[in-house]
Amino acid sequence: MDGLAIAASLKEWERTVLGASIRAVYQPERETFVLHLFAGKDVRLLVSPGEAAIHLTELALPYPTKPSPFVMLLRKHLRGGRVVAVDQQGWERAVTIAVERRSEEGLERSLLVAELVGVRGNLVLLRSECVLGALRPDPRAEPGSPYQPLSSQGKLRPERLAATDLAGVAPSPDGCRALVRLVDGVGKETARAVLARAGVFEAGAFEERVLDAFRFVLGHVSAPRAEYDPGTRVASFFPLLPPGEPAPSFAAALDRAFADRHESEHESEEAGTLQAGLSRAAAKRERTLAKLAEWLREANSAETLRRRADLILTGRGEIPHGARGATLRDLATGESVTVALDPRKSAIENAQALYERAKRLRRGRPIVERRKGRLERDLALLREALACLAQGKEPDEEAIALIPRSRRVRREPPPTSPRVYRVLGHTVQVGKDASQNDLLLREARPDDLWLHAKGVSGSHVIVRQRGRERIPPEVVEEAARLAARFSKAKGERRVEVACTPVKYVRKPKGARAGLVIVTREDTLTVHLEEGGDKG
Repeated sequence: MDGLAIAASLKEWERTVLGASIRAVYQPERETFVLHLFAGKDVRLLVSPGEAAIHLTELALPYPTKPSPFVMLLRKHLRGGRVVAVDQQGWERAVTIAVERRSEEGLERSLLVAELVGVRGNLVLLRSECVLGALRPDPRAEPGSPYQPLSSQGKLRPERLAATDLAGVAPSPDGCRALVRLVDGVGKETARAVLARAGVFEAGAFEERVLDAFRFVLGHVSAPRAEYDPGTRVASFFPLLPPGEPAPSFAAALDRAFADRHESEHESEEAGTLQAGLSRAAAKRERTLAKLAEWLREANSAETLRRRADLILTGRGEIPHGARGATLRDLATGESVTVALDPRKSAIENAQALYERAKRLRRGRPIVERRKGRLERDLALLREALACLAQGKEPDEEAIALIPRSRRVRREPPPTSPRVYRVLGHTVQVGKDASQNDLLLREARPDDLWLHAKGVSGSHVIVRQRGRERIPPEVVEEAARLAARFSKAKGERRVEVACTPVKYVRKPKGARAGLVIVTREDTLTVHLEEGGDKG
């Protein structure tokens, strides 16, 4: 809204709100405020510095449950008061609403100044010409300091215009900008409408036709005849050329403009969110497909792995213990083949590991290929949906359903440290809860020792292996006592404890915290009355 439009809006509602009591103040959006008034009936006054708008509204705008500090300040000084004056200085885009309110100290008068200048707009609350608070920080509106109003721009007043003042105005976009710079209270929409109307007049020079168009517009400030152009989303207090849709009031036209503008922004935001969701879903499938392609390339080596396992078994007598590799002769081809080995495993264990890996690759290939096909189909749908969005079309619902739902991230408490004991120079760690038990298992090395009380819930105990040195029986026995003491069986005299290297303990995928599967174990029986901490 420019200065002329603000004046026309005030003419519509000024008499309605004078004497009205303020029942509520709320802020449905960051730049928009609503004064809920009672003037024989409930009315709502919308004040939006950022939108450069002030008018009565019938829109059902949301009422936030948590008011901002500035809204609380407005409620403190305005709620329960009466509107005693509404003033616009000349054709400036600033409106002052005076409110009187009775308190224990007598009659208080507050001023609410709406600076309706768009992105630089502000809402300032005054008492005795001093600032109580403002919507946004501004050197002119420092709390506790005298308020400095918007400076006058020194433009020509529209009601005093003469044809000679309009000599530099041309029927072009430059003429529109010239009118805005020249005439007070005129914004680009009004200037464009004035030039359009001057262009259809037949008599007189162009400057005279512009002056006549200005007089036509000014005549509707005090008697608005509202129209709304849905194509440009322009609300007007005077008839447009070409004609817009008639509106019952200027406020109703402004409501339509406000609602359409925000619906467009919401649709744009939704489209942006949808595009981001589709892009993320597509990128995720592209990454997964790349991993599956790599897995399938590896699956092609299943037969090679099986042949290497055969070579290891055939030549196991030539492989020294702890070797990291061996060069073996393939009897079928006569070629020498170099095979990588795990030095912690025997030759037979290395061969078994290769057989197992080859078997997994063979069995997994059809499953991976089926999954690859599904992902490729999903990716094609997502790419087609993104292309539809780029063309302004509605994407397919099947593609939208592929967007993963956002999950609220739970903030976990900071992890605690496990209990740590030193037993004959060996480090023994004891988990404090199920999550820490899992963490200990993940961080343990394959040859570390794992202990747990059998048949009951309790702490996982890890004994750290030192090089190739065998863990002494005394250390194992003390670790078993710790596993028994930190379990549900701690009240019993005799407790059985499972003991095995970590490489035989497996955490199933998706299992709850603390749950593991043990493929091989020994059992120790400890007497708790003999136990004691060592270290």
